[in-house]
Amino acid sequence: MEGDPERFDGMLLNVAQQAGSIDGILDCFFGFLHRKTDFFTGAQDEKVCEDMVLKYYKKHWKAGVKKRSEIGEKNRIADEERRVKAEEKKHKDEEEYRKRQEELASRPKVEEVTDEEAAAIKAKKEKKEEAKDGEDEGEKSDEDSKESPPDGNGGTTDKYTWTQTLGALEVFVPVRPGVKAKQLVVEFGTDTLKIGIKGEPLMIDGKLHAKIKPDDCMWTLVDNKNIQINFEKFDNMKWWTCVVQGDAGINTKKIVPENSKLSDLDGETRMTVEKMMYDQRQKALGKPTSDQEKQHDLLEKFKAAHPEMDFSKAKVNYGGGGMGGGGGGGGGMFG
Repeated sequence: MEGDPERFDGMLLNVAQQAGSIDGILDCFFGFLHRKTDFFTGAQDEKVCEDMVLKYYKKHWKAGVKKRSEIGEKNRIADEERRVKAEEKKHKDEEEYRKRQEELASRPKVEEVTDEEAAAIKAKKEKKEEAKDGEDEGEKSDEDSKESPPDGNGGTTDKYTWTQTLGALEVFVPVRPGVKAKQLVVEFGTDTLKIGIKGEPLMIDGKLHAKIKPDDCMWTLVDNKNIQINFEKFDNMKWWTCVVQGDAGINTKKIVPENSKLSDLDGETRMTVEKMMYDQRQKALGKPTSDQEKQHDLLEKFKAAHPEMDFSKAKVNYGGGGMGGGGGGGGGMFG
């Protein structure tokens, strides 16, 4: 056949789709030769027709065998590359896990002491703290002001890392590389969490910092080396200081919510959070909160509406300070 071998592919694909199978295509083709040509009716010898059909069958059979061999070799090379990469990744993961376990094992362990030794240690510590109380207060204040916001609004312990938003929590627990999901124990209740490998001591077994919504939580095994757990907080208006009670915590006062996260909240919740953030900043600067500003505006409007009244000696209490002229008890506007 001369010319481009693919020039009839569009029509033949249409025929193949309607015929539905190789048998259907061949039956359709030979039926066409029978109805519309003299391939059968004009032939004097059946073998001539068979030889003609076999000639082109063998031509394309050889091409097919060659292509199949090339595809097989290509797949073999790809499989070998995947196997090598998988082995390298396995060794790398095992080495990382081994180093992590060695690091944890090298950390100072808790030693038991007698009641007398504990009392002596406590007394010594209290004496030292009293002697440096003033100095420590100043240093602590400086350290607090310089402390960076926690990464992802979460933290890291010797067993897991975690991040959070106001409404959700994400926990990553590293496990031995190659472990299967069916080998894991991951159980969480309203305020409890258990994580481990079947047949081994639990890695985590404790009470959560606060309540969650178990039906809206889920977990998955990532790359056969990390358990990823997604928690939905029961109270979506509070930051958590830790995941499991007793574990290392964070300073939630240093958390700075991202605008992108605030935009995910519904209108009412977002307004409440933004108000809390604004009031917190104002208090830190010694300035009035949003409620105090509203009270001040109301007073100014009242003054403007009653110019005949003298407010020069009035003492104003806005509840919490930050504005006005000091003065009387809470609740009233004038002392």
